[in-house]
Amino acid sequence: MITTSARRIAAVLAACLLAVLPATHASADGGQGSSGRTTFGAQPSTAKKPDTRPNFSYGATPGAVVKDHIAVFNYGTKPLTLRVYAQDALTTADGGFDLFAAKHRPTDVGSWIKLRKNEVKVPARSRAIVPFTLTVPAKATPGDHTGGIVASLSAAGADKKGNKVALDQRVGARVYLRVAGALTPRLAVEDLRTVYDGTANPFGTGTATVTYTVRNTGNVRLAAHQTVGVRDGLGAAAEVAKLRDLPELLPGDSVAVTAKATGVLPAFRGTTSVTIDPEPVRGDVQHRLLPRVTRTEAFTAVPWAFLTLLLVLAAAAVTFVLIRRRRRRRTDSVPVRSASRPKQAVGLAAATLLAAGAVVGGTPVDARAADAGKLAVTPAKGSDTQPITLTAEAPCPAKTTNVIARVTGAGFPRGGQIVVGNAPLTTYGKVPGAGPSIPLTYTMRDYASTAGFTTLSGTYTFTVSCLKGPFETTGLRDFRGSLRFAQKSAYRDGTEVALPKAAASSPVTAGGTAPTAPGQSGQSSQGLPVPAPTEQGGTGAPGAVPVPANGAQAAVAQETDSALTAWSVTGFGVCLLALATGVALWVRGRRARSE
Repeated sequence: MITTSARRIAAVLAACLLAVLPATHASADGGQGSSGRTTFGAQPSTAKKPDTRPNFSYGATPGAVVKDHIAVFNYGTKPLTLRVYAQDALTTADGGFDLFAAKHRPTDVGSWIKLRKNEVKVPARSRAIVPFTLTVPAKATPGDHTGGIVASLSAAGADKKGNKVALDQRVGARVYLRVAGALTPRLAVEDLRTVYDGTANPFGTGTATVTYTVRNTGNVRLAAHQTVGVRDGLGAAAEVAKLRDLPELLPGDSVAVTAKATGVLPAFRGTTSVTIDPEPVRGDVQHRLLPRVTRTEAFTAVPWAFLTLLLVLAAAAVTFVLIRRRRRRRTDSVPVRSASRPKQAVGLAAATLLAAGAVVGGTPVDARAADAGKLAVTPAKGSDTQPITLTAEAPCPAKTTNVIARVTGAGFPRGGQIVVGNAPLTTYGKVPGAGPSIPLTYTMRDYASTAGFTTLSGTYTFTVSCLKGPFETTGLRDFRGSLRFAQKSAYRDGTEVALPKAAASSPVTAGGTAPTAPGQSGQSSQGLPVPAPTEQGGTGAPGAVPVPANGAQAAVAQETDSALTAWSVTGFGVCLLALATGVALWVRGRRARSE
């Protein structure tokens, strides 16, 4: 009997460890075990005995009522009086799961749970089962609602200095509720910032600290795989420490992330790219659409040590020329115009300084190809909720490995809003006789909503850029097409390109999938396009959304590469003009000497 009891107690302890919120162990008065510590736990249960569920997980419709039980254990040798209550959940600063404190007033699933008892007395080495009712409001929003049921023990204690403090030991089980309706699994990258920290070595490299916020803007809890890339103004990639995956991010919550990059060359300007691949939380179902999020921002990396060295060299050159002029003036019997040689010295110093600046900082970092091809917008007429496909009239250049697409127009950022993130070219199919065919993940209404406006008006231009690397900003070639919204929710005049007959009759999309023809495409419960079954591999099913090899389609992001290009080209031109002026002054001084 002793052995059997020991095994039962061990089984109960193992089941408690499966609960997401493990039992808290802390010293307190009353209910002590053999080690002098209060030990209690909580886990899901039936009306008669505990079960093996790791947490409470429900799927319900608005207005539904769910009845269940929670078991509270006392492993100590004295009776315990525990407080039992429900509370909402939150994501901690480091990406962990926690419940709000008892004084917090729940507003979500924690307020929908009513326990039969708010206080329970549990005998020594025994358990108590408490029934509860979960009532879903009739106006509950679709998606995930997360909370927990907590067993709490309050006791008096003392800190290291002997001061009396109140101790609150908590243990509980998570509650996962998914309300039926349209699910929108979506993450966003916000407040992307990069701070460069230089070095005293004029020819050395520094470090860059990247900070950003990952926010769950959808209504489904998600995990995430994150990647950060940092490149200097000359295009060289820095080494970035690998980031850990986010295990669970609740709807509406956010996590601040910090990453450090080493080996960053201070070339005046650099770029930082953050890519987030949403993934289902462990144990959850695979969602139909998990859009990749990519955001790119420019940062300043001024080579102060190198500029200081150039200034010293320029000052040395000016000093050398002035000393040499004075010596020649003493020995030269022919008078020399006094104004020419200072101009010669100043011009030579300016030419030296500005030429180096033109080489290091004036080179354009985003020189896009001048020749822009046409981009077919299909269908040419439609509504703001209709799926759109972009097809280039010609293939991308041979060195292309990635593509990116943006849309510009009234309401969108000046540099454009990304509609297809920096994704491998192989993600999308190639139309015979033409270029890549890219079905957009969202509709125009979705992109407008993400940008913060609702009314689409005027002409919107799409640009598909062929890139030579995953973090490259140099476009090998661009393709452009547009459409015009003449009414509030309807567009027309989509760019039409004379594609080959084979391309017009049977376009190919990502992964060898043929998209549904205009007027025949289905709509999912989320208002998103549903492509036809896959043709290759035989694993597709009607209504299935093909998932590319990189794990997700590209989603909305923001990029400031156009401003970076303008800055670089302007700086390059100014440096060249200054260099020409310096050379002219130097030549003029030489001629003045010869007269």
